[in-house]
Amino acid sequence: MTQENKKRPRKKGRKRKGPGYFSLKRLSVFAVLFLVLIVSICTLGYVIFFRTVFAQEILPALRSAIVFEEPNPPVQFEPADPAEHVGRATEPTAPVESSTEPADRGESTESVAKDVPARPPDLPKVAIIIDDMGHDETTGRKLLSLPIELTYSFLPFAPHTQKLENLAHAAGKTIFLHLPMQPKGAAYSPGPGALYLQDSPEMQRIKLKKCLQEVPHAIGVNNHMGSSFTEDEGAMANIVKEIKDRSLIFVDSVTSPASVAFQVARAASVKSARRNVFLDNIQDEQKICDQLEKLVEIAEKKGRAIGIAHPYRATVNAMAICSEQYQARVHYVGVPEVLAVR
Repeated sequence: MTQENKKRPRKKGRKRKGPGYFSLKRLSVFAVLFLVLIVSICTLGYVIFFRTVFAQEILPALRSAIVFEEPNPPVQFEPADPAEHVGRATEPTAPVESSTEPADRGESTESVAKDVPARPPDLPKVAIIIDDMGHDETTGRKLLSLPIELTYSFLPFAPHTQKLENLAHAAGKTIFLHLPMQPKGAAYSPGPGALYLQDSPEMQRIKLKKCLQEVPHAIGVNNHMGSSFTEDEGAMANIVKEIKDRSLIFVDSVTSPASVAFQVARAASVKSARRNVFLDNIQDEQKICDQLEKLVEIAEKKGRAIGIAHPYRATVNAMAICSEQYQARVHYVGVPEVLAVR
C-alpha cells in the first residue's frame, strides 16, 4: 500500500454549524436592535412630551401647588401681640431705635398715587410681604403691577430673582432678602444658600453675605422656612449681628411657635417685627380674602400689622379683588413705614 493510498487522518476542527444556530443568532441580534429602537423612541417621546406638552400645559397649573413655605404654626401659637415692633412707644420695655423714619425706598409708586384717593393719614397701616419672589416670572410681574404698596422678598439664586428684583427696584418697591434657613425634618428643602445649624458661625455669615449679593437692593431680611434655625438663640444672634452691621430691617416670619428670632433682633436693637398672618396657606381666593380681613382687623386694633403672601395665582386674583375694599380702613405701606408707627 502506497503512502498516497493511505487514509489521511481527519483534522480535528470545529463542527459545522447547522441552520438552527444561525437562526438563533440572527434572532438575538434582531431582538437587541429592536430593543434599542424602542428605547430610542421612548426617550425621544419623553423629551418631546416634557419639553413641550408637559412644560407648557401642565406645569403652569401646578406652580400654585409648589410648597415654598412651611405650614403656618397652630393658631394658638400666634404671637400674643402680633404687631410687636422695636421702637413701639406703647411698649416701654422695647428698645427705642435712634432712627425710625421710613426708608427712602418703599414709598407708593406713581400708579398707586393715581389709583388711590386721598385718605386720612392716621389710618391703621398694613404691610404685606410677598415671599418667594424669583421662581415664577409671570406671577411675579403681576404682583409687581398690583395697585397697592407691597414689600417683595426675593429668594437668592432663584432663576428670575435678578430680573424681577431690578424691576422692583426701578419701580421704587420695598425689597427684602428672603433668607433660606434650616427647617425641621427633611420634608422641606430651603433651597440654595440656606443657613444650617451645623454650619460654623463664620460659614453662616458667609452664606448670608452671598445671599445679600444676590438681592443687592434689599433693605431688610425675613426668614424662608427656618423652623429649626430660628429656635436657636446662638445662631440667630450670629445672623442678627451681620444684619445690624448692615443697618437692615429684620422680620420674623414665625414659621415656628418657638421662634426666638424676633426677640434676639429686638435685644440687639435691630429694627424688627414679626409676621401676623399668613394670607394664602389655603390657595383659595375667598380664603385669602378672609385672611386679609383678619389682617385688617389686627391693624385696626394695634395700629399696624404685617401679613405674608406668596406668588400664587390665587393670591394675585384675591389681592386684585379684595384689597381695594379695605383702602378706606387701612393704608397699605412698605414694612419700613409699619416699623415707624408710633
